[in-house]
Amino acid sequence: KTKIRFVLLILITTFFLWLPPLSFGRPGAGGKILIIYHSLTGNTKACCNALQAALGADAIEVQDLIDRSGSWGFLKTAIGSLLGNHTSIEPEKLDLTKYQNIILGSPIWTGKLSMAIRTFIDRNRFDGKKVIIFTTTNAFEKEEYKEKSKNLVRQAGGDVVGYYQILA
Repeated sequence: KTKIRFVLLILITTFFLWLPPLSFGRPGAGGKILIIYHSLTGNTKACCNALQAALGADAIEVQDLIDRSGSWGFLKTAIGSLLGNHTSIEPEKLDLTKYQNIILGSPIWTGKLSMAIRTFIDRNRFDGKKVIIFTTTNAFEKEEYKEKSKNLVRQAGGDVVGYYQILA
């Protein structure tokens, strides 16, 4: 937990140091911030709670409606992610019009964003939105995998202005 708190402190500091020039998160300069996330083990949720408090953002958790608990759930999640599958989620769609800035938080499974977040991205449009992706993972992501995640958001109309990963 101490390691995660330290990493969160660095992440939040980075947001405040790098994002003001982008007008992301500055009151009156870039609009409201919405954090959209999925968390399977609680690591991503802990990060989102810290970001929400620090940035005064709204937050919505995307729920995977498939039971992924236990060993069988872990295996289903890994295989589904590897195959690029989608899943049943709640909410499926959101009205993003009142937000100019979106933070997408997701765990990484087999080098990819979670099935729940990939499904959410595919079912929503991010036109005209500045988007930051952050991931929680247990290993550094390869640049090619980061680019694939960014491209999912770009295909949905989003302007990806940052990508951060938290090793947990």
